[in-house]
Amino acid sequence: MNRLARMWRTLFPRHGSVARPSDHVQGGLLVFVLLLALAALPVAASFGSETFVRQQGRSAQETSERTLVTATLLADGPELTVSPRSGITGNGAPTDATWVLPDGTRRVGRVVADEGTRKGYTLPIWVDAAGNPVDPPLSSAAVVIDAAGVGLGLWLAALILLAVAYRLSVFFLNRLRYARWQQEWFAGQDRTTHS
Repeated sequence: MNRLARMWRTLFPRHGSVARPSDHVQGGLLVFVLLLALAALPVAASFGSETFVRQQGRSAQETSERTLVTATLLADGPELTVSPRSGITGNGAPTDATWVLPDGTRRVGRVVADEGTRKGYTLPIWVDAAGNPVDPPLSSAAVVIDAAGVGLGLWLAALILLAVAYRLSVFFLNRLRYARWQQEWFAGQDRTTHS
């Protein structure tokens, strides 16, 4: 609360206050930084929106070009790997499998099978127009997360940059104030020693 009150007094010094010109400069800088932070919000939202549209188009294209089919393993998947610290670990590995394309063509190839899977196990895979296994299409949730991440990330980066610039400005203003106080103090000392 004390910090907010100090910020308020910096922005709006009371009538008859002992605010120095540098205090007014600092208050003006604070207002400017706050306005820039507010102005950065729609800019960041615009970038997030553009990312959303671009990713949504990519998702639609990938969904139209890829098909979900069921693959049947022709061999056992990789053996389970057990770690004494964390239990079962590891990832899948390429394993021979077969799948049927929408046009009825049977394909044989390698798909990523989880550890411990056995011959005959079925798993869903995505294939491209040529029937080759590919990554799943970009999901709607991933589109939203990407867009929100871009927009929020840009705005937070702008806020951090503005906060650093403001703190540096206050640092230099404080150095100027301290130098001025020191000059005034030495001038006051000179007057008292010459009196």
